Amino acid sequence: MIYKKQWILGFILGLVTLSLSIVAYAEKNHFSVNAELPSNQLDQKNTFFDLKMEPGQEQTVYVNIKNDDKIEHKYDVITNLATTSDNGSIIYNETTPRLDKSLSFNIADATTNQKNVVVKANSTKRVGVTIEMPKKSFEGIALGGINILQQVKQDKKKSSSGFSLQNQFGYVIGLKLQEQETNTVKPDMKLLYAGARQINGYNHIVAQLQNLRAVIMEDLKVSSYVTKNGDSKKLFKTTKEKMRMAPNSNFYYALGEGQKQLKPGKYTLYLNADSEKGKYKWDFKKEFTITAQKARKLNKTAVIQPEKVTNWWLVGGLVAVILALLGWIIWLLRKRHKED
Repeated sequence: MIYKKQWILGFILGLVTLSLSIVAYAEKNHFSVNAELPSNQLDQKNTFFDLKMEPGQEQTVYVNIKNDDKIEHKYDVITNLATTSDNGSIIYNETTPRLDKSLSFNIADATTNQKNVVVKANSTKRVGVTIEMPKKSFEGIALGGINILQQVKQDKKKSSSGFSLQNQFGYVIGLKLQEQETNTVKPDMKLLYAGARQINGYNHIVAQLQNLRAVIMEDLKVSSYVTKNGDSKKLFKTTKEKMRMAPNSNFYYALGEGQKQLKPGKYTLYLNADSEKGKYKWDFKKEFTITAQKARKLNKTAVIQPEKVTNWWLVGGLVAVILALLGWIIWLLRKRHKED
């Protein structure tokens, strides 16, 4: 997959309860950002926004963009909803997130965005982001990230492969909102789907797992395997640990290495999950079917490791040669014995 932007991890911002990170793009960076923490910040030790708000409240929070370059730059300040990636981590910079049906308050829709923010050379600019809480009270937390992206020049350099490359710098400042000082909402998991799916060109059996509560699911561990109906042999067996899920989100948990041909048939998924070192536990069992049509479609476009096929003609030929050599050796030994 070719991305228009080349993302490189930057430094980490505010690791306390959220492990919210700052993401930087490109080889050199000439700007930095920081959050002005307001009086309704729940924990002043955090460097991300961790706010207690009221239903219907409107508040503007501020981020400072410091441009250390010798020339002025333009920046976009955009808030994105926090979601869960398919590798089981929370991401804050997804521009087109997969919205979960359990989501009642989208933090991205409740905040203002600013584009083309001009920051002159060797100067700092204060940029406001306005938050408007829903009038109806909600339990739990809303989670997102304020993305500060430096605009790049329109001219693109071409790499030796012929593809256009465009570097971009960016940071993410976490934004967490809640209406009670202590979040008492407990995580809950649901299995939405089981079946075959192609991820980044690899065929997998996937389980679509949902965190349907407004709380972060911490230290998630999932153990799972798949059998063919009526058979106890484990065809796919995968265990993953130390995953996290954003509130009211879902992701596709993939089983297997993804390099085998999918075969049509009826299967059963067995999945056990727990979070916070076994404090919360879930067990799922779900039957699913891979149709011949879907297997052909996915196998046709997938990166598949060739299956090892026994060449019986070669095996038979080698056995015949070995037997012929043994017969010749036996004949020579008998001939010598008669001569003696």
